Amino acid sequence: MTTNSVNAVINFLDNREGHLHEIAAAIDMEPGRTSTLLGGLLRSGTVVRSGRMRKYVYRLAQDFRTPEQIYQARVKAVQAALAEQHRLTFAEVKNLLRESEWITRAFLEEACKNGEFLKQGKQGFFLTFQDYEAYIEESARRSDAKRRATSIAYREARKAQSRANESEKPAASVNVVCDECRQNWQGYHLHKIFGSARA
Repeated sequence: MTTNSVNAVINFLDNREGHLHEIAAAIDMEPGRTSTLLGGLLRSGTVVRSGRMRKYVYRLAQDFRTPEQIYQARVKAVQAALAEQHRLTFAEVKNLLRESEWITRAFLEEACKNGEFLKQGKQGFFLTFQDYEAYIEESARRSDAKRRATSIAYREARKAQSRANESEKPAASVNVVCDECRQNWQGYHLHKIFGSARA
């Protein structure tokens, strides 16, 4: 939705009504694209429509806003959210504006180009560079804390496993009967040797 196209629709509908094909012809745009444009203007509150499908009649809303007013209202909404949350993703901005994906993307590109707020890669949108730095530092702190907790948990698990293995080791078996038999047999053997020598 370009500003020129929106202004053309507003100028055509000023103090009059019109249906899709009239508007398309007036702004020199294909009816399918004009329908998409009018849908965006309906959602933004710029135009209203009456009648039934294929016979919709469009007119300017009583409190219609120009593209610049719509843009400024969106900027204020996003800036207010960023002041509170410090960071927004594309999906969060889309939900905040209640617009389609392509309208949201076009708005964000324009707003970032105008310096209303800034986009930092996949991290999202920030009001200032200081907010972005604070987000990165906080993310690093959380990451470090998670790594330390994982490391401590791993060491504790290894210690517990080691203790369990030690307690499961079988104690040295003491077979009293066998030892007694062996001792008796050795004594008998000695007795037999020395007894034979006396004889």
